[in-house]
Amino acid sequence: MSNPFKPHASNLFADRESIDAVMIYVNNVINSMEPGQDRIAATTAIMILVNTAAKLWPEASIPAPGAVELELRLEALAERVSELEQSRPPVTDVVVQVVQSEIEAWADDNFNNLADDWLRNHADLDSDIETWMDNNMDIENEVREVLSSANLSITF
Repeated sequence: MSNPFKPHASNLFADRESIDAVMIYVNNVINSMEPGQDRIAATTAIMILVNTAAKLWPEASIPAPGAVELELRLEALAERVSELEQSRPPVTDVVVQVVQSEIEAWADDNFNNLADDWLRNHADLDSDIETWMDNNMDIENEVREVLSSANLSITF
């Protein structure tokens, strides 16, 4: 947005570094006038100018360094995403079924082989079974129990 005061500027007068400095200068000039109609008219005129400028001049947000470049990149990215969304094939039930069947086929073909490889490299089943049997099945005691409660009669 262009500066709306620029067409009304005049090189015949000085300027100040800020709006606050201008307002202090204006108030000093107006307060140096004798009380009366001229002072009221000057105060009214300057405050109409300030109120109009405040109403018409939009609040300017000063972008952070790099914000413009970031905004441009985000716009380009959004445009690219939009292009990709328009060019992708629609996902239908048929597509979902094809993907699911491909996953199932891969799992059927590869799971058993992968599980066997893992077991070969990470588990010693023979040793584990033997240890379990040693800890949980005391066959000698079982045989002794059976024999001690058995009645044996031998006839010749």
